Amino acid sequence: KEENSPYYSFSPTVKRNIAYFGTGTYAYKHKYVANLTGRYEGTNRLGRSRSARWLPTYNIAGAWNIHEEEWFNNPVLSHAMLKASYSLTADAGPAFITNSLPIYIPSTPWRPTTSVMESGLLLSETENKDLTYEKKHEFNVGIDVGFLNDRINVVADYYVRNNFDLMGQVYTTGIGGGSIAKWANVASMQSGGFEFAVETKNIVTRNFKWDTDFVFTYQTTKITDLKSKSRVIDLITGSGYPMEGYPVRALFSIPFVGLNEEGLPTFINESGDVTISDIYFQENEKIDYLIYEGSTDPPISGSFGNLFTFKGFKLNVLMTYAFGNVVRMDNAFFAGYSDLAANPKEFKNRWVLPGDEKITNIPTIASLRQLQNVDNLSYAYNAYNYSTARTAKGDFIRLKEVSISYDIPKKVLEFANINTASIKLQATNMALLYADKKLNGQDPEFMNSGGVATPMPKQFTFALRLGF
Repeated sequence: KEENSPYYSFSPTVKRNIAYFGTGTYAYKHKYVANLTGRYEGTNRLGRSRSARWLPTYNIAGAWNIHEEEWFNNPVLSHAMLKASYSLTADAGPAFITNSLPIYIPSTPWRPTTSVMESGLLLSETENKDLTYEKKHEFNVGIDVGFLNDRINVVADYYVRNNFDLMGQVYTTGIGGGSIAKWANVASMQSGGFEFAVETKNIVTRNFKWDTDFVFTYQTTKITDLKSKSRVIDLITGSGYPMEGYPVRALFSIPFVGLNEEGLPTFINESGDVTISDIYFQENEKIDYLIYEGSTDPPISGSFGNLFTFKGFKLNVLMTYAFGNVVRMDNAFFAGYSDLAANPKEFKNRWVLPGDEKITNIPTIASLRQLQNVDNLSYAYNAYNYSTARTAKGDFIRLKEVSISYDIPKKVLEFANINTASIKLQATNMALLYADKKLNGQDPEFMNSGGVATPMPKQFTFALRLGF
């Protein structure tokens, strides 16, 4: 009672799920293949309403093996297949969304003295009887083609997705009890893309082989409906944030308009005024002044790999790439620093003398006089970290993996009664071959989430495999 904590709490959770499904496949002379899958499921994690708790889903797919046709006789094409599918799939949503029933938690109401203290129940979340599955319609069409006796294989797919009844927070008036922010089916999203993969056997001889794999992926997302509010601080952080009319992880920035004559950063705030520190990061109404930078998810990504085989030796070289996204540069600027801080390269180009504001956009290290004369100067440096001056392109090409292995001949192993043996040396995340120079060495794939977050390390692995 003296620490004002609940005397007793009991929170049982019983999860019940049931599903019925059936599938059937029909093939005619190996030419035409059709598949139909149906599923009917229910879970008590969702609302009491029958239309919310129970859901039928399905998948319809078909394929045409063109190379099985009698008229197919092509010296160039070795095989060809056309495929298509349409489906409705669903997910019960994140496990932490559990307000399909009212949620009560133990509470200790405030009393002026401990002698009259008592335990109670608090309505934490009101019931959402219509809380239902997150659903997705998807249409996919693709082709699989082989050339020159399968020396060249091409796989291409195009897909369109329509996600709806997506779960998220919606802000209410609070009538009925519980918190103002409630979990519900609040969003819809459209997405689509194209996937292209090529596998080639460039050289095939008795002792030497050279294989190449190339993968190209293009995908876009757009939130078409979102019944929620967004704060400025949500939209400008580097992880990206959902907003209607934009990609699922859109990044916005505070407009930076340059340094003043004292080297301090200036911005346009929610009122349209040029200011140093009059920035309200919790604003959720006037957000139109923010500048849209782009998506933090790359629309273009893929890989390029080569495998060289010479007798018992294998050399594998894999590169990955991504283009089209933006990244928030690390938060490195503050109103004050200590001797324990490690400053980035940008500090070499910071404002030092009057007139430098014409040649640099790196703010000065604030003096004691500036800290005393400017209200909330820490807001200015925080806004600079989240401004248009601190974004860069996320494009990169990375040497992801290099490995070399050797299979020891069996003749060498006979004396030791060993059936198979191989050694392998592998290096991962070897080098960043290309990235935006503005990053100054920051890894475009690394998201600094604070705490013990560390960039992707270079890894070297040596492996010895023996078979007896």
